[in-house]
Amino acid sequence: MHMPLILKIIFLCLLLAGCGETDDNAKAPIEPADPNIMVQMAVEKQRIGAYDEAIDILHRTLELDPQFVPAYTRMGLVYDEADQRKEAIKSFNKVLELEPKNLQARLGLGKVYSKMTRNDLAVAEFLKAESLQPNNTETLFKIALEYWYHQKNQEAAEYYQKVLVIDPDHTQAHLNLISVYEELKDWKNAIKEIEISKRLGKEKNDSQAIAIAERKKAFIKGRMNLTDEEYQRKSQPPFD
Repeated sequence: MHMPLILKIIFLCLLLAGCGETDDNAKAPIEPADPNIMVQMAVEKQRIGAYDEAIDILHRTLELDPQFVPAYTRMGLVYDEADQRKEAIKSFNKVLELEPKNLQARLGLGKVYSKMTRNDLAVAEFLKAESLQPNNTETLFKIALEYWYHQKNQEAAEYYQKVLVIDPDHTQAHLNLISVYEELKDWKNAIKEIEISKRLGKEKNDSQAIAIAERKKAFIKGRMNLTDEEYQRKSQPPFD
């Protein structure tokens, strides 16, 4: 009868913690020989915020297999979560050295650069990720967001539309498009996105989305000096 993987991980965590003999001649904790199990142990340490312990386990994993990509990938994720960005970048770059088409590493690098407000580098990494998986809405959304941060509104609108081609009910993309169209002074499309956002908010019971859309509606009514009747007319297809 095989022991379930989670029980193996718990058992090995106890061994690494030093459970067992306590006398001076006690043997060192037994290390598992399976790098996959060790990475899972690091995941558990990361989950509870024990970042140093997670990194230590991953370093020991790489002693077993210096080219074990999942260990470098997890190391990048742990360093990123611990706000050690230079180390995160180094880890993700090591992944890409071993696997140039690793999507998770590309997204990880983009995320780190975004946190560093290096929008140019973030976009570059997310665009490389898009080339690896063109229909990944997470990647497309991140590109749109970085363009928005970089005040490239036309490009942001293009990528939010790409998201919506794949997922027409992506509420956040619709909400963000309202702001993009406001910047472009494209009031017709802004109103269209407000009405779609309100509809999706009601369908998904998302009160926050509805509230944001209503605030945007009030802003545009004031900006365009519209009466309720005029706005109502403009908010109906074909959105004249």
